[in-house]
Amino acid sequence: MDEYYSVSQVALILKVHPLTIRRYIREEKLNAFRAGGNIRISASDLRSFIEGFTPNVQKNPGLKTKKKKPFSLSDPFFRLRARGLSMNKS
Repeated sequence: MDEYYSVSQVALILKVHPLTIRRYIREEKLNAFRAGGNIRISASDLRSFIEGFTPNVQKNPGLKTKKKKPFSLSDPFFRLRARGLSMNKS
């Protein structure tokens, strides 16, 4: 007899969010069925999904190397004036 998992159990196994599992089911990447109002995934379907799955690797946008202007006191930020406070001594 095959074992069946819920969406949250599969999410814990794969270390992803449950909404990711639901997206995989909706995109028909992972086979599932509804039993008694709950979504169930068989162990054999999960095993075949894990074997055939290749993650979509995205580059981290935070690691982009953009040429930045050097820091200077002539930056417009320092010319801003607020009530009772300014960067200038005048």
